[in-house]
Amino acid sequence: MLSVVVPAHDAAPYLAAALDSVLAELPAGGEVIVVDDASRDATPEVLARYAGRVRVVRNESAGGPGRARNAGVAQARGDVLGFLDADDLALPGRFTKLLEVLDADPTLDLAFANGIKIYEGSDRTRPVIRRAYARRLRRRAGVSEMLLGSWLYPQALCVRTEAFRRLGGFAAEPVEDWDFGLRAALRLKVRFVDVPVFAYRQHPGSLTTKRLEFIHLMLGLLERFVASNPDLPRHVPQAEIDRALARYEARAAQQHVRNDDRDGARALLRRAVAHDPWSLRYRWRLTKLQLGLRPTA
Repeated sequence: MLSVVVPAHDAAPYLAAALDSVLAELPAGGEVIVVDDASRDATPEVLARYAGRVRVVRNESAGGPGRARNAGVAQARGDVLGFLDADDLALPGRFTKLLEVLDADPTLDLAFANGIKIYEGSDRTRPVIRRAYARRLRRRAGVSEMLLGSWLYPQALCVRTEAFRRLGGFAAEPVEDWDFGLRAALRLKVRFVDVPVFAYRQHPGSLTTKRLEFIHLMLGLLERFVASNPDLPRHVPQAEIDRALARYEARAAQQHVRNDDRDGARALLRRAVAHDPWSLRYRWRLTKLQLGLRPTA
């Protein structure tokens, strides 16, 4: 049985479309659990229209999407879990394609797929996971691949409930999806399928539109993941770990340059060079900053 959990916080403008897309793809016998994460808008009124078709859990204080998903899982009856965010859309085959992968390999804990990014007010679309990264994930979806970025979207996965609980669920912090993907790749048997199973809405409220805040959240999470998993070098070479840290320090430095914070950019680039001393690119960017020039990407 499949249990689908939908976290919703002030999601009234998008929620009905999201729930309609989930219900259209829900396998027979499956259930949908919506966690209203202390919404202050018309989310409860939208949910009332789905009485009898979805179960509703109400949080009295907002705890973020990670905690909301965990609250939904606590009420789930299925042996497999799926997720969708309340402002996204399930595409045809969202659940069946991944359930087929899990059914074909009983040793597999989690299967995840690609998606399509759509932009509010625009007809422009693109794959959520770009071609070069998707090609690498098709070969292997391990820790080395997850260190490159947040590829394992909750909206695009199906995971066995027992494995989810063994992993400890989602963290109660921002960018909890990357944290989950890193831990899943380290502790579970994971497989990627390069088919689009959800549409990700990019709109002004999305965290990823706030670039400086977002890149620092990513860098902080990566630092905590490395520090809290001392056995990580047994799974991936230390040089790859250091290069991943350097990559995000350099990205953060770029955002500081764009915000005219050259001191912050220099400090981050020094850290990047320390982690990846063989990178001529990072050294050249730091040199240009020290000379008072604006470094390019």
